[in-house]
Amino acid sequence: MSKQSRIIPVAGVKNFRDMGGYQSTDGRIIKWGHIFRSGHLAEMSNDNSILNHNIQTVIDFRSDAEKVRHPVQWTEGWEPQYRPVPIGGNAAAWVKELYDRLSKTNFPAKELREQFIKAFEMIPIANKAGLKSFFDALLEDNGNNAVLFHCTAGKDRTGIAGALLMKALDVNDEQTMQDFLLTNDAVDLDATSTTMAEWLSAKAGQKIAPSDVLPLVGVEADFLIAAYGSIRTHFGSINAYLEDAMELVPERRKKLQALYLR
Repeated sequence: MSKQSRIIPVAGVKNFRDMGGYQSTDGRIIKWGHIFRSGHLAEMSNDNSILNHNIQTVIDFRSDAEKVRHPVQWTEGWEPQYRPVPIGGNAAAWVKELYDRLSKTNFPAKELREQFIKAFEMIPIANKAGLKSFFDALLEDNGNNAVLFHCTAGKDRTGIAGALLMKALDVNDEQTMQDFLLTNDAVDLDATSTTMAEWLSAKAGQKIAPSDVLPLVGVEADFLIAAYGSIRTHFGSINAYLEDAMELVPERRKKLQALYLR
């Protein structure tokens, strides 16, 4: 199945994707139509296209401040079980500071990338409780209904959660990274970074290159690698993190796999 088949157009929702089709090490496949990931839902169209996916549970990683800026909005006829699971570490505070500094300093492209690396190192460690709640929600048997998890852009916190889920389902590193980097296709990285650079250039009164703003709109392999490195530093291995911090002991991990693999 091509990677593009996982990217699903839903009007007003960025980075909406089906995580199905990836293969675990024992040959089972993540079920299509059972796990979705995306950006926020505040601008979702009322065309009811979201109803096609039978989503019963929505897990929202955004902070209270993010939800004030982009309040949750359900399309008519859709009232899923809403699970707020705030997770920090999306570099939002630093990015706001960046915007405030633009009129006084050159665009700090290197510093921006470093902040995102730091965020990826911090998210799985400082937010263990929130990520465990994410797995707790996934472990609830929703019958044949689907689960959607999201943050604001659907790429950083959602990217880490998606990668951890795939590791818990015994999907290999290559496919896990493929899903992580699929954000860049889903958001049309070149076009989006160009638009963002033009907007920031006008705000700052200086020329900012599209390549400088890539961490704001897309992801790099090094981001996920940084998260893995931090997990290994603190827990020794990804599997130890899943068992100790996420409480995915063998019985719970087998249940998770039974729910989402076929």
